[in-house]
This record gives sequence, C-alpha cells and structure tokens, in this order.
Amino acid sequence: MATKWDEVRVLGKVVSCAFDPYRPLMVHLFVTRRCNLACGYCYEADRTSDPVPIADLKRHIDHLHRLRAVLVTITGGEPLLHPQIVDLVAYVRSRGQVPVMNTNGYLLTEERVRALDNAGLYALQISVDTLRPNSITRKSLVPLLPKLRMLSEHASFRVRINTVLGAGPPDDALRIAEAAVALGFDAKCSLARDRRGAVMPLSASARRACDAIRQLRGRAPSYLSEDFQLSLADSGEVAWKCRSGARYFAVCEKGLVHLCESSHGDPGIPLAKYTEADIRRAFHTAKSCSKTCAVAYAHQASRIDAWRSQSAKERQILKRSWSDVTRELPPLWP
Repeated sequence: MATKWDEVRVLGKVVSCAFDPYRPLMVHLFVTRRCNLACGYCYEADRTSDPVPIADLKRHIDHLHRLRAVLVTITGGEPLLHPQIVDLVAYVRSRGQVPVMNTNGYLLTEERVRALDNAGLYALQISVDTLRPNSITRKSLVPLLPKLRMLSEHASFRVRINTVLGAGPPDDALRIAEAAVALGFDAKCSLARDRRGAVMPLSASARRACDAIRQLRGRAPSYLSEDFQLSLADSGEVAWKCRSGARYFAVCEKGLVHLCESSHGDPGIPLAKYTEADIRRAFHTAKSCSKTCAVAYAHQASRIDAWRSQSAKERQILKRSWSDVTRELPPLWP
C-alpha cells in the first residue's frame, strides 16, 4: 500500500508535531454534507446539500497551512460526491499537508483510485458495518468486496477498513476485519454508541470479537489504537486529557471550527479567525465531556501530549470571541 517513503515522511511529521504542542495533528475538513446512502443511524449527512465551493475549501486549506496542520482528513457526507475531489487532495498535498479521506467506498472506480493516487492521497478509510445490507445500513462487505479487491490491486495509498461492533452480529465484524487484513489493509473496530454518544456495553460474544480484531491490527500505527473504547465499555469512563480544538478539530461546511465531531457550535469560530491563541487555549482547557468521550480522533490526536499538564478550567476561554463573531454569522445549522 503506502510506500516506505510516504510512511517515513508522515512519521517524521508526527514526531516533529510531538515536540510542538500548539501544532494541529489532525483536522477534519467537511467538503459536503450530501451522501449517496441513507443509513438509519446517521445524523450528519443529507441527500440534497451542495458541495462546498473549491475556492472556499482552498482558502480553508491555506489557513490550515498557516496553522501548520499535519493531517487533513477530507470528509462529509460522502466526499467522493464533490466534483473536484481529486483537485482538493492534490491541493492539500501541495501545501505540505498529509491528505486523508473518509468514504463509504461505493463511488470508487479504478480511474478514480488512480487519480487519487496521482494526486498524493496518503490514506483512505472505508466504513463497513455488516456482511450484507440491512434496514439500517448499506455499508456492507458483500456489495463492497469488488471495490476492495480493486483497491488492493491498484491503490498505493494506505487503506483502512473500519467496522462497528453493534451494527450487526459480532461475527460479522470479525469476518470484515479478517477480509480487510487478507487484502493487505489495516483493520480497525469501533464500538456502537447510544443516542447520547456513549459507548454501549459489550456482550461476551462482542468482547471476544473485539479482542480477536485487536490482534489482527498489526499494520496500523500504534498512535491510531482505540483501546480506550474498552475502558468506556467496561466502566463508562476513561481518564485522559482531551486536546480537541488544538491537536484535533473539525471544520464544517460553513467554515466554522468545532472542537470535535460531537461538539457542534463550540467554539463556532470561522476558521479564518482561528489563531494559535485559540489553539493554545483549547490545548490547556479541560473538557467535562472527556470522561465519556468516544470520539476516536480526539483520543488519538491527544495521545502524544498525555504527559503534558492541562491546567485551565473547563472551556473558560474557548468562547472568547463568541459574542464578537456570532453577530456576523448565519445560523449554524439550517
């Protein structure tokens, strides 16, 4: 999959980032809310939204370059619905950042895979929930298998398959992960959440499947581990220092910064006005939601700073410019 040079280059950026606490490690950039699927559990996508204009997205990428962000994850909705998605990947790469993409995989073709490869895509994550489609999800292994085989043959970028324990029988998740590893991909497992976003308890069979999948994940970098989920499933809480808003944050289709995918509207500052001062504040601010947080990217991006202190009171100044900017903004969500 990814070349050794790509791996060394990205590892070097991550290591360099570890010595610079005010440098964002991961940023999610939403390029559209539109999706070609309609999964029953999804609250983030729709079937009608227009793609974000490429000029706006390039301005966002330019500002992320000024903030020295390392990994830029292009996401949605379904990002492959953006008509200029290859140009966006190439632009991220041209600004010295590492382009990553999340997709459901249904719109992948050999031509598009080659184009993304040539544009410099580093990694692609595909969500696969079950073996076969059901009333809740179409993100399933059987219809996607030809796409995955095509990726295995033609993609030089890294591919990771994410499956969710709880979207189907536990054995489905294990079989999906085994198929991913057999194709040369990374395999990862997320745990199902309830309506409050909390990780649901694991049954004995689900725990066995989870343990088996963790043993399969030999190729994924250790900093992408999701072992925190087991603490959440066992006790409902996990002890860690959340650096969302600093090491990781999301930029929605309106160009607003959110601490993470679960903190819509906080702080709600336009990316163009988001500065290193905001990053410093977010880095040193504890969040009361962290004990029950199941946002994997927030945990992963915060891991390199586990040894650093975090002294500020919860969100004491994250809303520092809220009163200033909200007067200028349209409603956050339509």
